[in-house]
Amino acid sequence: MTAHAFRRLSPSAVLISIALGLPAHAADVLKDLQTSYIANAKEKAPRAYHFGSQGAGGVFSNHASHTNRLIPFYVFGRKADAGRITGSNSVYRDPERLKALYGFLPENTVNPEAEYADQSDFYRVQREAVARGAKHLFIVWFDGLDWPTTQAAAIAKTGRVYTEGKGAGLLFQDFDAGGSAQFGYYVTAPTHDQNRPDLNAQTVSIPTSSLSGGYDVRIAGPNPWTLGPLGTKAPGYLKGQSADAGDKKGVAAVGRMLHAYTDSSTSAAEFVSGRKAYNNGLNVTDDGRFVPTLFQDLQADGWKIGTVTSVPFNHASPAAMYAHNVHRDDYQDLARDMLGLSHIGLETKRDERHEGLDVVMGTGFGQLMNEKSLKAQGANAMDGGLHITAADLAAIDVQRGGKYLIAQTTPGASGSRIVREAAEQAADKGYRLFGLFGDKSLNHLPYRTADGKFDPSPDIDGKAEHYSGAQLQEQPTLADMTAAALAVLGSKPDQRFALFVEAGDVDFALHKNNLDNAVGAVYSGEDALRVVIDWVEKHSNWDESVMVVTADHGHYLVLDDPKALVQGK
Repeated sequence: MTAHAFRRLSPSAVLISIALGLPAHAADVLKDLQTSYIANAKEKAPRAYHFGSQGAGGVFSNHASHTNRLIPFYVFGRKADAGRITGSNSVYRDPERLKALYGFLPENTVNPEAEYADQSDFYRVQREAVARGAKHLFIVWFDGLDWPTTQAAAIAKTGRVYTEGKGAGLLFQDFDAGGSAQFGYYVTAPTHDQNRPDLNAQTVSIPTSSLSGGYDVRIAGPNPWTLGPLGTKAPGYLKGQSADAGDKKGVAAVGRMLHAYTDSSTSAAEFVSGRKAYNNGLNVTDDGRFVPTLFQDLQADGWKIGTVTSVPFNHASPAAMYAHNVHRDDYQDLARDMLGLSHIGLETKRDERHEGLDVVMGTGFGQLMNEKSLKAQGANAMDGGLHITAADLAAIDVQRGGKYLIAQTTPGASGSRIVREAAEQAADKGYRLFGLFGDKSLNHLPYRTADGKFDPSPDIDGKAEHYSGAQLQEQPTLADMTAAALAVLGSKPDQRFALFVEAGDVDFALHKNNLDNAVGAVYSGEDALRVVIDWVEKHSNWDESVMVVTADHGHYLVLDDPKALVQGK
């Protein structure tokens, strides 16, 4: 029985179906709420959730970007020890270590009772896991996913409401990994929010007007579900550099100061380099040094490495695993760096030639350069493909002497089949794999939405995405791409490898204040996570595999009435 047919049943028929054990699909609560809230977004009214510092009963949104909130992490595998960076080992308890981390001592940031870590500490956690004998490393990245969005996704999935702690209901909350699961949270602040990059010279300077990073526990709170004692008086603090006059007034009134929130590129970069830096850069420090990443170090030691994402393959987070650039929007050069081609960092002698990732998959197919993006690319930019030029695509093609088997969007063909068959061939022949999906009107994989039906709700601009049957057929899922990456990287039983998997569309949805789409993207990420877990439990174990599930930053979602995510309101 289809869900559509089920909704046409009478109430008595529904009860009979439930009695027989048939699935009783609830109404599409999140879509109904999202649609209603967008329709009256500028009205002051009570809602189940809102975005921003305005508080309950205000307008729907006054913020559509990142925040300073603590970000949860979930660690699996016996070789990893998150206790090395939390609690009494937290860098936030030690002024000298904080000064070394940021390059200065951030105001209102030292906390002698800090339980939270810093995101950069995870470079050390992963390096130590490898030193202890970990053979497979997985980073599963839900871009933009903070504690409130996780809470919303779990409640919508299970119908059970919780208001503190780790929570339950999502795979990464419930999975035990043979007793090795660990949970905590960390600060993601950058050093500064502003920068002046020279793309052609690959140099950067930090203006004196730049807002510095830090974390104020007295406002933002000791954990992700508890505000500090000043939190209700200065809610605009979480908006960082995006704070408006009212937000700034509230922060000043309690005698505190703003701290910059991070962007995705520097956040992901510090996770694999251990170095804090300015927003929008990729593995480049404030003084312009290019620093190696964990993935590069592992590759030098004989590991295979790969990245998979639901957004453009060279977007901020996947690019940060490997590439270097003074600015995240230099897409064509980032592609060259990730794929082992000559790039601007090499040409300016700021960087070395990199071998290239063994697996690279994401969207970007059909996305074309426009006048604005052309200016953002530097003097060596070429018209045509925004994310990869035709010449570079040809240069990597194994059929033309390159190293990569290319799988891409093909009209009328199943994206799932294309990526699976390409992975099988690449594994058999020993090729690298490059997957390029999406299309000219779709720069991310289709949102599955909270009800799993790929029927997006309206965004903050009042528009909703719509997908044709052909688009849905021609695109693989994030789980499909993850399975393909594992088929290539794990083709030899004794091969060590690291894989980054990103549900990047969580962030895309939250930037548009769309909780329905964001929750659906979380569920798509769960599907990919399940593929990783299944691979480990079939081909490895939690003694030799380590997996970190986390995010780079949060958004300003506030759940005013969590129960309404189940019941509607």
